[in-house]
Amino acid sequence: MKTEFFLDYPTILANQARPVHFAIRFEADVVGKPRPKPAAFCAVLDRSESMAGPPLAHAREAAKVAVRNLRPGDRFGLVIFDDEARTVIPLQPATYKQSFYDIIDRIADGGSTNLTGGWMLGRDELRKAEAGTTRRLLLLSDGQLNRGIVEPAAVQQVVVAGMEQDGVRTSCLGFGDQYNEDLMAELARATNGQFYDADSPETLPAIFASELEGLQKLALQNLRLRIQTLDFCEKYSLLGEYPALALPDGRMEFAIGDLVSEEERIICFGVQALALPLINGKPPFNLKGELLLSVEILWDEILEQGVVSRTLTQQMRIQATQDPAEVVVNSVVVPWISLQKAGAVAADVTKKMDQGQMNEALAVRDKTILELGQYGERGAEAIKVLQEMKDKIASDGWTLRERKSSRYRSAGYRKMSSKEMWSLKEQAPSFKEKPPEPGNPPTTP
Repeated sequence: MKTEFFLDYPTILANQARPVHFAIRFEADVVGKPRPKPAAFCAVLDRSESMAGPPLAHAREAAKVAVRNLRPGDRFGLVIFDDEARTVIPLQPATYKQSFYDIIDRIADGGSTNLTGGWMLGRDELRKAEAGTTRRLLLLSDGQLNRGIVEPAAVQQVVVAGMEQDGVRTSCLGFGDQYNEDLMAELARATNGQFYDADSPETLPAIFASELEGLQKLALQNLRLRIQTLDFCEKYSLLGEYPALALPDGRMEFAIGDLVSEEERIICFGVQALALPLINGKPPFNLKGELLLSVEILWDEILEQGVVSRTLTQQMRIQATQDPAEVVVNSVVVPWISLQKAGAVAADVTKKMDQGQMNEALAVRDKTILELGQYGERGAEAIKVLQEMKDKIASDGWTLRERKSSRYRSAGYRKMSSKEMWSLKEQAPSFKEKPPEPGNPPTTP
């Protein structure tokens, strides 16, 4: 894995405290072919009444795409749910794929939505995989929590326990305009899974195929950051959305998750730098700069011969100057910071619009556009995202569809993964690879 560290302002004026930004760019190694170690994949599919017709037909086709892309030795399971959950394909090697297709074709629509019951059956199937197997659950739903466990906090607790105790990473695929996007996005975030918003059934097969292909081409797992403030850092905050844990030694640990072959992931922080002193025009302590942050990175690298745990440490320093001309922004970092800020603003706008505070929501958006304007062309993409958000609200209002799109954009821009499939019909952000054309889902070699 290649790791690079950046400050947007590596040099600041002496004797003046100011905010800066710190960014880390990770780039996973190339995985030329799927790992020989088998994976366990369980699809948990909503077949409630509202899925009747084309949505369920496309969901069935999506499940068959996943089966078609399974390698010999991979294990697959399928759970369906409406009022009740039922396992229709117990977790097993994908040896007789035609029998899986026949079972999938017989899935019919049913009643209400027992989402949690479906997830728990999927977890139980994945538990059957041998220790050390990578376990992934893809949850597809178009509905709300109206059967079984219906409190979002309780559902999240169950799903997080599945990750911590059984290594079940949950990706969530919300379909249509009725699903609970806050719940689905949070379940994915809390377990470092993927979150997809599908506003048309035609996107379902491509999402299933992409999810499975990523599972089979993992480059590293359990990427974590541990950060400690040093002498000249007052505080810092994460711009993205990752699970955080306070460690006994005072550091914060951020769980970044898994990276697939050639994936680029960018993590950004806002940092409040304390005033850096100069004496007779020179730093009083260290010519290399003053200590800002200590960073420890931990991950499990997947090699042909097995899994190896790695650790990397880095100290971030910042320089002081008396010459304003030497305070120059790092142009590489600016677009990342701008887009992640746009993602954070999208989340804030969503919250305010839900509360009926349209003027306040637009004021937050406008203020951020002004702030990003200082970056010129390097902030143009983020400004465009925020402007388009305003235009959609002005023309269509705060619809169910726009709220879901806004929640999805926020999650995608703050995670900033090059490999996670962009599932909206609108243009994907610049850090994403071009998504497959409708009807042409990716295939596993």
